[in-house]
Amino acid sequence: MDEAFAHLEGNKQGEGKKAGVAPDGGWGYVVCLGVGFTFMFGFGSSNAFGILFNSFFMEQDGASGLPLVIGVYNGALSIAGFLSGIALKKYSFRQVGLVGAGLFVLGDILTIFVKRTYQLVFTFGVIRGAGFGVMIPVSFTAFNCYFTKKRTAMMSANQTMSSMASITFPILVTFLLAEYGFRWTLALIMAIDLHLLFAMIVMHPVEWHMVKAPEVKELSSHCDVINVKNKCESFDEAVIKMLPGDDVVEIKKSPLRHQSIQKSIIKIIYDNVELDLLKDPKFVSTLVGLGFAFVSDVTYLAMEPMLLFSYQYSKMQVATCVMAGAIADLAARFFLAVFTYFYTVDSRKVFFVGTFITMILRIVLILSDNITYVFTITIISGLVRCSVQVLFPLVLVTAAPDRFPAALALHILFSGCLMLMADPMIGVIYEATGSYVNCFIAMSFCCLVCIVLWTVEYFVYRKKA
Repeated sequence: MDEAFAHLEGNKQGEGKKAGVAPDGGWGYVVCLGVGFTFMFGFGSSNAFGILFNSFFMEQDGASGLPLVIGVYNGALSIAGFLSGIALKKYSFRQVGLVGAGLFVLGDILTIFVKRTYQLVFTFGVIRGAGFGVMIPVSFTAFNCYFTKKRTAMMSANQTMSSMASITFPILVTFLLAEYGFRWTLALIMAIDLHLLFAMIVMHPVEWHMVKAPEVKELSSHCDVINVKNKCESFDEAVIKMLPGDDVVEIKKSPLRHQSIQKSIIKIIYDNVELDLLKDPKFVSTLVGLGFAFVSDVTYLAMEPMLLFSYQYSKMQVATCVMAGAIADLAARFFLAVFTYFYTVDSRKVFFVGTFITMILRIVLILSDNITYVFTITIISGLVRCSVQVLFPLVLVTAAPDRFPAALALHILFSGCLMLMADPMIGVIYEATGSYVNCFIAMSFCCLVCIVLWTVEYFVYRKKA
């Protein structure tokens, strides 16, 4: 537990003449590599999910279980990510991260032996999804602690590593399936994912690697989690001091332990989920729109390979198509980064236009099974996808500019719960109709919810203005 409170020692050292600041390099480069590994292996294998489990779902009398697994995976990821953020206020990066890496690898191991869809829902969906969800806040928080001036450049490098994994994993999985079969491919992926243990082990407390600075006020570079923890501790002390003496004694001597537990749970929810944001109709509109757009995007990535397999494409053709979309996504991210460096854009408008085009592309994709046609639509979808994936934090910031952490927590919870409900419903649609066409129409409907909601909001508030 010592390293969990290493920042307390760092603060004591900062009370002297010289205070520590983020290294912006040094061990931070190792942390950056660990963050890159986390997103490479987390997003890479998930991007090839449809290719990897196509035969498995076909043996289970259809692919209706695929949206269920994906929905549970993303739901578990979101909820675990929220809980991980709370855990980081008490425990260190490595302690929380290793729990996540352990869950992720355990999910891989158990998935090797699955024979039924419900087993895959538990091993891949719940355990593996929760493991990745735990590691995401650890990675982002540790990264932000170690870098200040070089943050943009290092995050770009991490994004590139993640995109490269999305490009190469479909081809890699296709090759492994052809050479070693389904079970051994799962075993080899598990062996690759063991590197996540290394990625989490290198997440040292930033205080171990601080560099000296002449002025104490540069302590502002400390990470947000540390500041939040200190604020929470100060808040607790202030509350105790404000209570009358009799009340304090009564609380300490209370035999009703369950009341203390209830108060603790309520305090955790109150401290981390600022529900008063839901009183703002514009924020609610943004929250719901982003959630439905995310459901459409995540489900599309998983189900497009299944659609292509239904067109009788070979595994290599499917993998090449998915890879082409990932390359287009990477190119679009690079262009967007360069463009926004020189020009200011309205993130919400770009997101809205991208979601509208995405809705059209979901419908257009199912109109023909011609391979050239499908490749073209997939590449265009990859180009447009970055408007959803890259810009959503900026859209969320515009909705709650002074309360982004609280807004992000609500987004994580809402999106996770929505995926738990919406993705299984898409699976039910496939089970009832036996066609992927209706599933893609349902994904387009998710985009339509965002478009209609934001359009109504625009006209309502324009009239008020």
